[in-house]
Amino acid sequence: MKIKVKNMSWLKWTNRIIILSALLFTQCRTKSSSPTLTVEKFNHDSILANDKTLKKADSVRNITEQSEEERLKTVTSIKFDKEVYDFGTCTEGDKVKKTIEFTNTGKLPLIIDQAYGSCGCTVPTYDKEPVPPGKKGKIEVEFNSENRAGANTKSVMIQANTNPPITTVTFSIKVNPAKNKKSWF
Repeated sequence: MKIKVKNMSWLKWTNRIIILSALLFTQCRTKSSSPTLTVEKFNHDSILANDKTLKKADSVRNITEQSEEERLKTVTSIKFDKEVYDFGTCTEGDKVKKTIEFTNTGKLPLIIDQAYGSCGCTVPTYDKEPVPPGKKGKIEVEFNSENRAGANTKSVMIQANTNPPITTVTFSIKVNPAKNKKSWF
């Protein structure tokens, strides 16, 4: 009888293994359905008509997507008298203001969008009015020499409707150390 009991337990385990294998194989064969992606179309113009901010952003997108040929039809050119301007010398702590003139050498009015200095010590201001073709415009540059002793070379970048869109003008200035400068020590 012992032999029969051993055969029965072996048969039970064999059946369990066969059933588990069958379940495993049938699970692997079933294919899961892939999720479907639905894309809905919307009316671009109706959204822009109702939202002023989006309408403005869309107009900027249209300008930036212009081809190079279309962009060149709306640009002009700018010319400075010098590549590097010499602002001379000053004493540390002085604020030096100089005016740099330029000429619109193109065929369209020159419109400056923005002018900025290469660091916080250089602050440019410019005419907001368009400069007609062939006429001169000016940019006033203020240099703060606080903690800038020695030779300094700074730049002013002008962003305008020119080709290239950003033009750089450079100036140099020698700052003499202040004689009565207070020290931390």
